[in-house]
Amino acid sequence: MKKVIYLVACCLSLLACNKDDDKVSGPVITLGEGFEEVENLNVGEELTVPVNVKAAAGIRRLAYYFITQTANGTASTTPVYIDKTDYPTELNENIVFKVPQNMVELVIISFDKQMKNTEKHIVPKNVRLTPVLTFKDNVKFRASVFENKQLTVEASFTSQHDVTALTYQTIVDGKANAESPITITNPKTMAFAATVTVVKNMSGIIIKAKNSYNGTALDTFKIGTVVDDAVTIALEGNKPNIAVVYAGIDNTLAGTVFSGSAVSTLTYAVKTNGVYGAELPVTIGTPKDEFIFSITYPGANGIQALRISGRNEGGKTIQTEYLVGKVYNKLLHIADIKLTTEIGAGKTNWFSTYSTPHVLDVAAAAGKQVMLDFLLYEHGATDYRISSAAAFNAGAAYSTAMAPYMAGFNTATYTLVTTNRPSLTTAAFDAINWDGELNDYIANKVKAPAAAGGENYNVNGTNRRFNNTLVVGTGFIIGWGTWTPINNEAFGIVMVKEYSVNNGVATVTLEVKAPAEDNRTKYNGGSTLSYP
Repeated sequence: MKKVIYLVACCLSLLACNKDDDKVSGPVITLGEGFEEVENLNVGEELTVPVNVKAAAGIRRLAYYFITQTANGTASTTPVYIDKTDYPTELNENIVFKVPQNMVELVIISFDKQMKNTEKHIVPKNVRLTPVLTFKDNVKFRASVFENKQLTVEASFTSQHDVTALTYQTIVDGKANAESPITITNPKTMAFAATVTVVKNMSGIIIKAKNSYNGTALDTFKIGTVVDDAVTIALEGNKPNIAVVYAGIDNTLAGTVFSGSAVSTLTYAVKTNGVYGAELPVTIGTPKDEFIFSITYPGANGIQALRISGRNEGGKTIQTEYLVGKVYNKLLHIADIKLTTEIGAGKTNWFSTYSTPHVLDVAAAAGKQVMLDFLLYEHGATDYRISSAAAFNAGAAYSTAMAPYMAGFNTATYTLVTTNRPSLTTAAFDAINWDGELNDYIANKVKAPAAAGGENYNVNGTNRRFNNTLVVGTGFIIGWGTWTPINNEAFGIVMVKEYSVNNGVATVTLEVKAPAEDNRTKYNGGSTLSYP
């Protein structure tokens, strides 16, 4: 055995020696002057690194990639490969790149024909941030502008280092004109505007901010076309359509009208269930050739689109339809739900989302068996549970413990009752007020994989019927659907507001949000069990 160990040790030693020999005999990489040690770089700065590679065996590949800082440490970018099939013994290449955000180092690596490799690392001592430019409302495009009229582009910058130069320049006939200065009032952060007179073939306005280390940010406001006269409409934020309409409340659609001459009429109409309603007037602002408008309209189920029509004094017209993506409905919100494990007249053990009163004692619950969603009961000496009535058939312990709470019952409704969901914090619960927001939460925070920010919890396919870990400030999910086969289709959320146990009696205060549609009745046909 000792001989074997000695033999293995010798082999490993030889392998280590061979590995060292490989490093020594790999390609020789020489960087251009000034890149062996780099002091300072600016994010976004374009650099050209001259690289010379020599290898007696012939050069197979030259490659490079970045290592950047991340929240979890460091990460490598996708390598860029320069492959040579003729295996030259010497190679001269310029590596051209823009300094990335959070750069730690640039790794340059070369392989010879025998796959021996050598690396060079460019590690800057300091990577300085360049200014950050942002156009107002993130709008950086106008479909059409009007010749001989003024166009104002609004933007702002923030900068780690003082901005020393701020300019704009127009692009006409594909060429950038001379830069014009913008007065700097705050070198670290400020909003500003550039106003130009529109000429034919103007296609954009370049904004440039340069800091004290020559770190430069540049962005372009682009123009689709220059016209003599027309009417154009841009929604706030340059939105192409209406993402969400909220039913039951007033909704607002805002934007800006641009016109080559004064606007004479402006109206809107709402499309509901395939039919457009009456044309309603929109107030024309000042000046009449460019103004902000705001339309307030009642949200309702069935809304599909909103159409805006306009005409100017030059006889030019426009009619634009903005499609509605989704209609959200307000959730049913039930607060101050007080339940107890104590049984007796007026002692509320049961909860019903879709009937009133929402909390019931045993006697009252027996008269509303098919509308019950869950109860609070004592399962054991120190085990207190929120549970669906259908949990009675989960075993003898369940049926025995729940029997006093189900006196006079002949049916038991199934409701999904999950364990506490880590994502359902008080803040998350408070932020969910519409059915679309609830659907997004279920899809993106509960059902989605962990890698996508979810819990990877199959809330549709689980038949869990109780929660025995009630903690103030945490929430769980309830659901309605079919028992056989299990298919939960509609969901509500529950937040634990107060919880205490005194002398063997548990009391809890809950808050529930659920879709307004009566999902209890809707799914009772497939979720009601015979009792006992």
